[in-house]
Amino acid sequence: MTARHSGQGGFALVLVLLALTLLTAIASMALAASVGQLRTASMAGRVLSERTAARAAVDAVLNITRGLPASQVGDFAVELVRRPFGRRGWQRVLDLRLTTEMHAFLGEAALDSGVPVSHARLVWWMDPEARIAAYAGAVESGTIAIGSGASVLTDSAMTGRTGIPSCHHLPRLSNLLAGRPLQVVSGLPSPPEWGAGGDGSDFARVRLGWFGRRLLSRLADHSAAAGGPLPAAGCPGCWSGLVYSYGDNAVMRQGAGVLVVDGDLTLAPGSSWTGLLLVAGDVTVRDTARIQGLVRAGGSVTLEPGSVVDGSACSAFRALQAASSLARPIPLPGRSRLAPVAPASR
Repeated sequence: MTARHSGQGGFALVLVLLALTLLTAIASMALAASVGQLRTASMAGRVLSERTAARAAVDAVLNITRGLPASQVGDFAVELVRRPFGRRGWQRVLDLRLTTEMHAFLGEAALDSGVPVSHARLVWWMDPEARIAAYAGAVESGTIAIGSGASVLTDSAMTGRTGIPSCHHLPRLSNLLAGRPLQVVSGLPSPPEWGAGGDGSDFARVRLGWFGRRLLSRLADHSAAAGGPLPAAGCPGCWSGLVYSYGDNAVMRQGAGVLVVDGDLTLAPGSSWTGLLLVAGDVTVRDTARIQGLVRAGGSVTLEPGSVVDGSACSAFRALQAASSLARPIPLPGRSRLAPVAPASR
């Protein structure tokens, strides 16, 4: 009996030990799984935090960046901003210039020395030279009527005028006009130069690249109600920046700048405008009135006898260059966010 009881006790002890071993293994596996889940959750939280920071950095740069881009097509990305993120991390935004006016803003963020998480957004950034180089004629409109004695001049489009330097040193504009001289008149270009196309109703009446009617009115240096006074130029080469008219209007004196009219425009006898004119409707240039620059109108252009359009690409360029409120990057309308991409440069 004693030997039998001893054997049973030993067998029971073995079972207990096996059970304890199994329980220990299960506990170890559970602990390992929990640790793994914690690590995964921590990593997911970190990636989400970095991605949010990268996206926020791009949005912040879009809100504060002013001026013309320093990046070049085919060159390395330019770092626009870099700042601390968290205790040991960092975030930055790079500008990679894809075409003359299309850019990719690449936001990067890392909480420590690890691999950064990236976020990219497609951005349009106006280039004044490219804007003017897109013009085929001194007057671009639906129709044009040139009265007897009226004239449209295009033989010195790149030459300077009083108070306005020459533009012969601008390579893109010079090369383009050398191969395709500025015409007297031309039809209206297709979107995104003019007209809405599939870009939305905001671009239907008047546009400047990817600046639609609402953004142009919001960024205007001077605004005028329909029939309200337009700013006068104090001297040759003195610009009024971006001028926006909410409806039909008339130039009564001498003015200069980028004039956007959401309606019809009339230049009174003896008046003049120097720079760039973007008109949703019709343009009428009365006797002895003068335009020095470029005109784009959605309706008809009528040049009465004795009126002059001096087709000056250089005047239009200088006016657009002086409209500093337009020198800013803007995200393309609609879906402009891109998938995460690898860093463009280090």
